[in-house]
Formats: sequence, C-alpha cells, structure tokens
Amino acid sequence: MNRRKGFTFVELLVVMLLIGALSSMAVPRFRQYKARAYIATMQSDLGNLKIAQEEYWTEHQKYATDTTNLEIRISANVAIAITSRDVIGGYTAVATHSNVPGQQCQTAIGRDASSRESGAVACGAAIGSGSGGTNTLPSSP
Repeated sequence: MNRRKGFTFVELLVVMLLIGALSSMAVPRFRQYKARAYIATMQSDLGNLKIAQEEYWTEHQKYATDTTNLEIRISANVAIAITSRDVIGGYTAVATHSNVPGQQCQTAIGRDASSRESGAVACGAAIGSGSGGTNTLPSSP
C-alpha cells in the first residue's frame, strides 16, 4: 500500500479549531493586561506630578497649573490636566490615556482633596466629560 506523508485536511482543521479556541480565550485576557498597564502608567505619571509639584511649591510657594512649568516627563499617550481653586492651597490633576478611552485617574492635593485623602490616586470611568465641566471620579475607590 502506498501512503503519502503529511497531514490530512481534517487533521489540519482540528488543529486550526484548537488554536482558534485557545486564542479566543487569550486575546481578551491580553487586552485586560494592556488596560491595567495603561492605568498603572497614568497612576505613575500622577505620582511623578505630585513630586514635581512639591518641588515647584518649595521654590514658588504655590502649585503650578500647567505641566510645562514643571520638570516632569509624561508618558506617551497620557494627558494630564491640572485645575486649582487656590494655587497656594492645592490642586486637582486628572490623567487620561488615549489607549484607554472612558477611563481616567485623578488625584487631589491640599484643599482640593475634599472627599478623600490628599495625594491619593483614584481611577475609574470618566464622568462629566463635556465643554465647561471638569471630569470627576466617584469618591469611593
């Protein structure tokens, strides 16, 4: 009997189905890990902002309202917006990442930290995004 070497069409289909099933489980998990990494990047940038703001306050006795006045390197695809009711007493900073739409991290220092511990970073869904308003997070972590 003359047998050919190689795989049959059915064997190849079974292998392709197994690979497809495994990848359908792995891809969503990989996306979750990427989103977590992006959120960790925003948290890290806000921590670096806090250090830079304290250095700026030491020299000027007020907090900066713009990151260009600070010696800080913000990660790629991260945007930080600083708002303040009183530049001497504190500030609020919101970080967003272009690869995680709808998510943001926020920190508040001094008098602007009304509902949580000063300097704590909270991350969650962006709320109140629109012209004329400031994005805020729920006060519960």
